Amino acid sequence: MTLPAHSHYKAPAGYSPVQRGRAWAVHVFTTMGIVAAMLSLRDVLTGHPSYAISWMLITLLIDGVDGPIARAVQVEAVIPRIDGFLLDLIIDYVACVIVPASFMYAFGVVPQNNWGIAVLSVMVLTSAIWFARKDMMTEDNWFRGFPAAWNIVAPIMFLLEARTWVGVVLTLMLSAWQLTNMPYPHIARAQWARPWIILITVLWIGGVIVGTLTYPHHYYFVRIMLYTGSGAFVALAIARWRHDHQQRKAVAAA
Repeated sequence: MTLPAHSHYKAPAGYSPVQRGRAWAVHVFTTMGIVAAMLSLRDVLTGHPSYAISWMLITLLIDGVDGPIARAVQVEAVIPRIDGFLLDLIIDYVACVIVPASFMYAFGVVPQNNWGIAVLSVMVLTSAIWFARKDMMTEDNWFRGFPAAWNIVAPIMFLLEARTWVGVVLTLMLSAWQLTNMPYPHIARAQWARPWIILITVLWIGGVIVGTLTYPHHYYFVRIMLYTGSGAFVALAIARWRHDHQQRKAVAAA
């Protein structure tokens, strides 16, 4: 790995200590995501799935709100020495990929054998490629390809008590999706179909929260919430793909 050459750093002028303190506080808040991921991994290793899911949901919350806060306090301008985007990617790969992969193996979402390891190897490999994409988002904040959101997919498959072959098929399908340009909504920032995204997100995440709080009971209404939310997100992705396809055809015709 090539390391950057050492250089003298001088803090940008024009910002007060209060502004710098706020900016650093945002970076610390973002970095708490890796702490939550570590605690989730601890609960995976000690056999507590509901606790592990709770920490994964906290990583999801941190990742969803730190960006708008960072832009509001101009973190990039106040502390240009720290690359907030790179920091976020490092944390997300651990929290959204490595910890969920461990969860899926430990709690039988995929087979607990070499076949399961092979499937998870595909998952972590394609996820790494997706995180390295320079075109991961559209201008209106839709993802290109499935955005490696395994920290929500893994809990859903677990709470739905999916058979291991279902876990294998879905994991391989979503892994392949990561390598395509098939759209997927950013649940916090996507603009196209935003009201629908908010509604489906509340239903989806709400189902995970209720399912986690009531575990080990598996209530039927929780299953309905999870199935409906998951299906609706796929339907939204298809609708957006059709919308973009029609636009490209119109431009070509013009």
